[in-house]
Amino acid sequence: MRKYILKRLGISLIILFFVALIIYSIMRCMPSSYVESLARQMSQKPGAKSYQEWLDQLNKAYGLDVGIIPGYIHWLGQAVRGNFGDSWYWNVPVLTKFRQVIWYSFALALCASFLEYIIAIPLGIISARKQYSHTDYAVTVIALIGISLPSFFFATILKYIFSVKLGWFDLYGIVGRNHESYGPVMQFLDICKHMILPILTLTIVSMGSMMRYTRTNMLEVLNSDYIRTARAKGLPERRVIYHHAFRNTLIPIITIIGGSLPGLFGGAMITETLFQIPGIGYVGYLSMTQGDIPFSMFYLVFLAVLTLLGNLLADILYAVVDPRVRIN
Repeated sequence: MRKYILKRLGISLIILFFVALIIYSIMRCMPSSYVESLARQMSQKPGAKSYQEWLDQLNKAYGLDVGIIPGYIHWLGQAVRGNFGDSWYWNVPVLTKFRQVIWYSFALALCASFLEYIIAIPLGIISARKQYSHTDYAVTVIALIGISLPSFFFATILKYIFSVKLGWFDLYGIVGRNHESYGPVMQFLDICKHMILPILTLTIVSMGSMMRYTRTNMLEVLNSDYIRTARAKGLPERRVIYHHAFRNTLIPIITIIGGSLPGLFGGAMITETLFQIPGIGYVGYLSMTQGDIPFSMFYLVFLAVLTLLGNLLADILYAVVDPRVRIN
């Protein structure tokens, strides 16, 4: 197992090198950037230098006056040392801004993932056990609604009902207008209150696919020979379902759980933007729209690292869940 993990880590580093190169190339080829916007603003001041002079000066200051490959090598050398530069848009070091916003996204995704698993997996199992029943049809309809409709639709509906009509929650933001006047406990509860609608949105749009995935794999396992043998031996149905069948149903589900790692830390960009939650997804969106190359580079490479780690984690968990899986 150790040899396999080291081999996978080596392959992941090679993949990460080329993924980061592609991301850097795309960032450098963007049609507009913060540097160009800043040069345009400064050239419009009375008595200022021309736009091209400001652009050349700023490109040199930010290391954009060299080619893509030399620029990437320079960026990579700094990144290996943990130096990702200063954010052009936020005017702070990239890692400082990252530490300020990552925990909002982590709390949001962690709560949504927990609700997704405890709701979707049991409903998928119940749907498989009662195939073609009214319960199965109801779960299927709920799952298809969650899969088909986009997150911005659910977010708009939730805001219209609970914010506009009922007035229970604020439309935007992570804190209320009186947040600073509260004590520590009330401030924490105020943040939790503002996280309810985003968590509900993420849970609704994500649990549909998990329901269908669990149902499909459970039906496949329930039709296996060893399940029929277990029933023929007189084992209780509850033990057949939740001990023998569910254990094997977990194997393909682990693929989804391992792939959810990027979302757990990477932030839900659309949901955070709709509710203006200052997490990594919303900050990354603003940085990319403003041409903030340092933060955008870090954010996209960070997601690539999480994806590679999620795939590695899923492969390792295969052997933990199923003793038949052994990695040579």
